Amino acid sequence: MAIPSTGIILAAAGEGRRLGHRRPKALVPLAGAPLFLHSVRTFASLSFVRRIVIVFPEEWLDRILRAHGKTLLGLKVGALVPGGDRRQDSVRNGLASCPTPLVLVHDAARPLVTPGAIRDVARAAALHGAAVLAAPAVDTIKIADARGRVLSTPDRAGVWHAQTPQGFRRELLEAAYRSHGGADATDDVQLVERAGGRVVIVPSRDENFKVTTPSDLLRAKKMLDSR
Repeated sequence: MAIPSTGIILAAAGEGRRLGHRRPKALVPLAGAPLFLHSVRTFASLSFVRRIVIVFPEEWLDRILRAHGKTLLGLKVGALVPGGDRRQDSVRNGLASCPTPLVLVHDAARPLVTPGAIRDVARAAALHGAAVLAAPAVDTIKIADARGRVLSTPDRAGVWHAQTPQGFRRELLEAAYRSHGGADATDDVQLVERAGGRVVIVPSRDENFKVTTPSDLLRAKKMLDSR
């Protein structure tokens, strides 16, 4: 099926403290470019992606525009918007500037996302309403209480590690934010779940890990160099 006109909300308002930087994580250098720019270039290379909205910490917006404004204009970036107190508040701010019928939400801290993964999520979201890129659990999973005591061992065949991008028909995501956006959530799929929406899993076939620590940054650099 043809993929509808798609907008990207890039969540880039997180801090970089665990990376040992004072600047936002998305601005930490990786292989000669800020972390966020790697995924922006990948999204911009796809014909069905019409608009990219990046959510940055408000106090950094002017500096980012001065440093990267011209580059971003050539990469389908239509808006830079300020982040909110929570990740979901940041995504809500981005959604207001992303009027396309299909919306993908992606973490800037996952710079190695591939065009194939993006296409797979977009197609699944267009077909089913909502989709999440995820990797199957390979380790045995334990459920524990607050004291660290094991309560149960779920069947790992049904356990997946959620990643991004996560894709949605716009009206479905907007409805989820209206009805459940006030409560804390770890990702946008959780809000859609709470609103009664059906979300399908798109298996992740590529290295799409989240850069969190200095060792992650080194690993990402090695992978980019090998590409």
